[in-house]
Amino acid sequence: MTWRQLNDPTNRENRNAGNGGDLVKHTVYLTVLDYLLANDPWSNETRVRECHAGRGMYLIPHDDRGRRPLLECLYEPVDADVGVLLHDVQRASQGALGTWLADRETFGWYSGSAVLNAWRLGAVREGCHQLHLYEMAPDTRQVLRSLFGVRALQFPQLKVHIYPDPEDQQDFDGELHIEQNVSAWNCQDLVLLDPFAMWRQNQDQVRRDRYRRIIEQLIAREQDSPSLVLFWTWRRAFPVADGDLAGTSVPASNGYQELRDLLHQAERHFIRVTWRWGLQFAMWVSVQDSHLMPLCAALQDRCAALRTHLEQQGCRGRLADPSIEIGLD
Repeated sequence: MTWRQLNDPTNRENRNAGNGGDLVKHTVYLTVLDYLLANDPWSNETRVRECHAGRGMYLIPHDDRGRRPLLECLYEPVDADVGVLLHDVQRASQGALGTWLADRETFGWYSGSAVLNAWRLGAVREGCHQLHLYEMAPDTRQVLRSLFGVRALQFPQLKVHIYPDPEDQQDFDGELHIEQNVSAWNCQDLVLLDPFAMWRQNQDQVRRDRYRRIIEQLIAREQDSPSLVLFWTWRRAFPVADGDLAGTSVPASNGYQELRDLLHQAERHFIRVTWRWGLQFAMWVSVQDSHLMPLCAALQDRCAALRTHLEQQGCRGRLADPSIEIGLD
């Protein structure tokens, strides 16, 4: 069976891919990757390690009234690049895979981060790069393996590794793999962590403790530590999110405030991206200190271009709060 025919019905990201969180999150991923690939030592070799990699390509139902209006705005115009990073990479990657739409109303697919990152790493002309994909569920990995068997996603300068290798049809804990190996990685590794909404629930304390151990190992590596992009969501718990972001609520053990304090106590700063497009989201981008300011400026430009494009294409009414706040923390 081809990747289009394979199903993974328990994958909750099938209902979320291409929403307001993804549009900013994937713009951040691509901007960080573009920035690193344009600078030494990442131009020679970058190793992207993506946890919760998903299935790579997502079918967007025609009756989905949450995601489709946003994606109709993102994808317009369908017949040309427009200098908006996510639009142009969606158009290029889907065009190569044969899923790009004939017009903005009839599209069916969204390229997820595994495809977007592979496309960007494969598009550079210099260096030899790696994409390591960690996905828990074997049925979702089956889609991913089938998809990356397509010639359009095979590039001479890119090696793609899908874990576990060889496939064992068991759940694979990518977060545990990162915890166990991150101390051996260096600044040429870029770790993407997307742990969903787990930042205050009691049942997720074990995972929050794991994130503390991961961050402690990054701190120990000092300026040779891997770069890290960490995604946060509070869903619609806006008062709770505001309290966490502002440091005014009672902190959860190893939640947002305590992990932030851990970095600051080690004199490690990061770029913080926050937005509220239906749900409350935030991202941390941690890179070497000397690259924080220029990368922050690049993120501000790329995210502003995305917001402006969506508004110009008619999404103003879909974005109750269109702002994307980006700055050093």
